[in-house]
Parts: sequence; structure tokens; C-alpha cells
Amino acid sequence: MTDEPIGWLTTVSPTGVPSTAPVWFLLEEDDTILVYSKDPPIRVRNVRANPRITLHLEGDGRGGGIVVVNGSAVVDDATPPANEHHVFIAKYQAFLDRYGWTAEFFANGYPRPIRITIGSVRGD
Repeated sequence: MTDEPIGWLTTVSPTGVPSTAPVWFLLEEDDTILVYSKDPPIRVRNVRANPRITLHLEGDGRGGGIVVVNGSAVVDDATPPANEHHVFIAKYQAFLDRYGWTAEFFANGYPRPIRITIGSVRGD
């Protein structure tokens, strides 16, 4: 979970409809997962209405190496913006450079921190 760059976050709407989208994420030292999101996207609305989530990582392309995290999420406005979270930015610096984005540009486009508390993990 520390090396994988992209996760697929599934949230559930108030009416029970799942929504899945790719996200950048960081496994924090306290074993929570931090995601920065656009606002107001579907995922922020969904997390506020229903905290149950699933995050899954890419496999090895042959059906193995799949990791699925089940847990609960909150919109965590106490977390600093992405451009002030140096570990998060360091993980994604190559992506930022490739897209021509600054940390501030990313933070402005993805201002809403979502914090995931891990309930269970399946896979390698």
C-alpha cells in the first residue's frame, strides 16, 4: 500500500448506488489512509451520507496481488491541504511533474481531505 500510486475508491450513495473512481492515496503512520478529493464530487457527498467504503489496488495483471481495503471514511477538514502535506506530495511528485502541476494547483483542485479508517484488508 505504500508503493502503489493509484487506488480505486468505492463509495455508496444515500440510495445505495455504488460509485467507483481512481484516487491518489497515502497510508499514514497511524494506519489510516488519506485521499484528497474534488469538492463537491459524488464521493464527498457519499462519504458524508454513508461512511462505508472499499479501496482496492491494482493487481499484477494476472489475477494476483490484489489488495482490497474495507473501512469507513470521513471528510476530515482538520487535515492540512495537500500542498502542506509533504509526504503526500513527495509520493506523487513524479505525477505532478508529468502533468505540469504544482502542489498548489493539486491542492486547489482537490481541496477536500477524506480519511479512511481501515476495517479489514484482503489480499497480498
